[in-house]
Order: sequence, then structure tokens, then C-alpha cells
Amino acid sequence: MAENFPKNIGKYEVQGIIAKGGMGVVYRAMHPSLHRPVVIKKMTARKNTANVERFKREAQILLDLQSPYIVHLFDYFTEDGYRYMVEELVDGMALDKLLQKQTVLSPQLAMLILQDACLALKYAHSKDIVHRDIKPGNILISRRAEIKLADFGIATEAEKEDTLTETGVALGTPAYMPPEQFENSACVDCRADIYALGIMLYEMVTGSKPYPGTLSIETLNTIKKGKYISPRKIDKKIPYTICRLIKKMLNPKAKKRYQSTIPVLKVIKRYLKHYDVHSIRVQLAKLLMSRDAVKEQEYVRIDLKKKKITRICVASAIAVGLIVAGWFEGVFHRTILRPWYTPVSIQMKMPATSSAGSDLPVNAFFFINDGDEIPEVSNSRRVLTQLSEKKVPSEKNARNRTYTTKDVFLLKGNYRIKVVAGPYVWWKSFTVGKEKVVINADFLKNMRRPVSVVPSVFNAKTGKEITSAATVKMLYNGEWISISDYPQDKLISGNVYKFRFSADGFAEESFSLRLDWLQDVLYISASLRPL
Repeated sequence: MAENFPKNIGKYEVQGIIAKGGMGVVYRAMHPSLHRPVVIKKMTARKNTANVERFKREAQILLDLQSPYIVHLFDYFTEDGYRYMVEELVDGMALDKLLQKQTVLSPQLAMLILQDACLALKYAHSKDIVHRDIKPGNILISRRAEIKLADFGIATEAEKEDTLTETGVALGTPAYMPPEQFENSACVDCRADIYALGIMLYEMVTGSKPYPGTLSIETLNTIKKGKYISPRKIDKKIPYTICRLIKKMLNPKAKKRYQSTIPVLKVIKRYLKHYDVHSIRVQLAKLLMSRDAVKEQEYVRIDLKKKKITRICVASAIAVGLIVAGWFEGVFHRTILRPWYTPVSIQMKMPATSSAGSDLPVNAFFFINDGDEIPEVSNSRRVLTQLSEKKVPSEKNARNRTYTTKDVFLLKGNYRIKVVAGPYVWWKSFTVGKEKVVINADFLKNMRRPVSVVPSVFNAKTGKEITSAATVKMLYNGEWISISDYPQDKLISGNVYKFRFSADGFAEESFSLRLDWLQDVLYISASLRPL
């Protein structure tokens, strides 16, 4: 028998119940203006002050986290004494459900999932946010194989005192907690999240956890000693790279672990560069679509042929070094070998409003267009890098930036190129003759999205939300107009907009924002000071 649920919560039309527990209810609903499904979390345990405050703090944290690797918060409000959070619906499954079905994931797929989780934490840690509850259940995967970090309910700000967690209290999921979190959850830092990621990686590649999930003195002593079964004793096919990565991430002493996600990401990217990441992500989407366990396809390791130069006597070492450098920089191809080889480069226009450190890699792959196997050209992979404003002074204040590659030298013939920019993939066929070829890959040029604005206003002194009593305006054609009256067709990503927040009895606040070209929703909050 179907459970009863309210037809509407606030301005949202409720479609059904997703989950229900002692702390609250999770509903599926429809966003009225974005016309997209969302998740509404209702906090029902109102008598537990600490849980209510954590619910409120999670909303405040998510409002400040704008990352494609973190679940977006659309709204936070109270109604009839209950608190609600409205988040994006990730239409797939959590990693723990995927592991229940598959038991073990390939090293390649495990490293891809770890990469996106690391990117989420890299962004959160840059905001001084420590998640403290990293586990497969909080890693959500969409049907398009987008990987997002969720549930910041017990997250804390590293530079601030955690007043909701008592000293000496262990808060988190025991199976994924480092030794220091058992002793005092209030004082852990980003290294606790890195430890939990190591547990998760171990579980993905072996199908089991390194330590028992039960909380006991014996288990805690084992964790403190850092003794666990090596992944290769469980499966000899697990690469040594992953074993070494796990070993350092799971070091029981925080100071001997990786001190941030940056070196972890370097190891992951060094490993994944030997594989077609796009095909791994496609395989992940297939796993999610299947009801039963699916055997993963074999991922072909890319042959990154690196010419090895034989060491000769010290007297000729410098000369050999110059020859090698000249070869890889194309000196010989431009001179001696120019009658046979033609330089090919790529120029690409991308919007200038990309967030700094957004980790959106752009790579190019060259293939021989033989009409059959389409083999990849050896040593031809290129990374597109942005040209400096000195080289392109006209782009100093332009909407787009130019990215380019080092020349690839190809024999005359027919080829295909694949350019991958994050989730965007572009193919093009071309022919190489005598003249230099410059391929313009402008498929992201002037990329713009319509943007919806979700404002919220808080009392800077008490932290209480006062959105309903506040007025939010935007500057349009020299006049301040209500945000609801702003023409939707004029609210486009990539532009600068000015906002004004005001409320009776509070000091007014105004500021300008440039919207990133990737954005389709802007969550903006203001804290007004009482007069």
C-alpha cells in the first residue's frame, strides 16, 4: 500500500517518498521554475537540538559549495515548524549500492571514482570544510556517470571550533574513520577525509574493507597499528600503484599520510593517463543501468612509447641531450624531416568565465582515418593550454580565451581528431598535405546557459533566516528591480550581475558577481547586520 505524502511542500510539488527514518523523510519533488526533479529532506527530529543545528549547518555549508562534484543545494526553509533542504536529484545510485551489486570494481573504474571524489574534497578543503563522513553511501553516481559527493551533515570548518561535537566523542562511520577520529572527532582535519578515501579505494578493488566495521577495542588497536591484508594478497591483478596509494592513505599516523588531495590526484592522473577515461565513464554508466552484476570490459592500456636514449660517455652526454630535446620539440621535423612531416596544431576558444582551479582538463587525441581500425597515432596526445594575454592582447577583456597545443607532426594522409573537455567530446576528420594545418575546435565558444537565481538572506548576528522578510533586487538598465521581475532571457551565465539585499531594521548589502559559464543555477546568500 502506498504511503501518504503531502501534495506540496512550500512551492514544490511532491511526487513521492524516497526514504524514511528516525531523523526525517526524503521526498522526490518537482522544482516549479527549473522544471526538474529535486530531493526534499525534511528534519522531523525537532527535539534533538544538536541534530537540528547540524541540519542547519549542512545547509549553510552547501550554500557555499559550488562544484560540479558536490550535490547542489537549491533551497533551505522552514514550514510549520519543520526544516527542509532542497537538493538536486542524482538519478542513479550510491556507490555502496553499486558495490553490493558488483562486489568488486576494476582498478581503472575505482581510480576514476576516486578521482572525482578527490576533486570534490579538493574544493571543499579549499573552503576549509572537512567532510568527516566519507564512505560509499555518500558518493552518488548519476546515470550519465557523473560522480558527486553528498551529505555534509557532520562536516565542520577546519579553522573554527566545532561546538556541536563534544571533545572525546567519535562522530562518523567507524569502518571509514582514522584513529584520531575515534579519539576526538572535533579536531580532525582534511587528512581524516583522505584516510576514508583510502578505505573506500581498498573496498572498491578488493570487495571488502581492510578493518571490521564493528567498534571494539580489538578493532581500534588493529587500526592504530595499521595492520591489514595487502590488496594483492586478495587479488594479484591489483596494480602496485594502487597498493602504494592505499598504504600511504591508510597510515595510522596523520602526519605520514598525504597532507592534501593534490598529491593523491597526481597519482591518479598518472595512472589514468594510460587509459581512455571516456570509455571507462561509459562503462560506469552501463553498470548503473543494469539490474544485475555486469562483467567489466577489458580496458586496453595505451602504449605511451617513450624513446629510450642509450647512455654513452660523459663527453657526449650533453650532445645527446640536445639531440633528444630537439627531436621532441620538433626541431628535426621542422627542418630535416619537413618534406615528409607536416605540423598540425589545435586552437580552441573557451569562455573566459571558467572558475580558477576548476579542474576541467582539455586533451586532444589523433587517429589515422583508415576507415577500419582508426588506430591512434603514437606520441601524438596533446594537452591544450591557454595562451597568455601577452600573445593574445585582444583577449584581455574578451568573452573567450584561446587554448592551443604543441605541434603534432604527421605524414600526409587522412586523420581524425578527438578533443575532450570534461564531459564534452568533439570529433573531426581532416586531411594533411604539405601546408601546416591549424584545426579550430570552437565547439564551446561563447557557451552560455540560462541561469536561475535562488536567494537566501540571514541575520548576521543570530544566523536566523529572514528571506521571507527581505527584498532582493538586481540592477537592470540602470534601475533596481525585484529579482522576480528580472527578465529570464537576460539572465545568462558568463555575465556580471549586481544584487542588492535589504530588510527593515538591517543594513543593506550590495555586491556584483560574474557567473561561470558552466552554471545553470546561482545559489546566493547574504548576511545582513542589524542596525
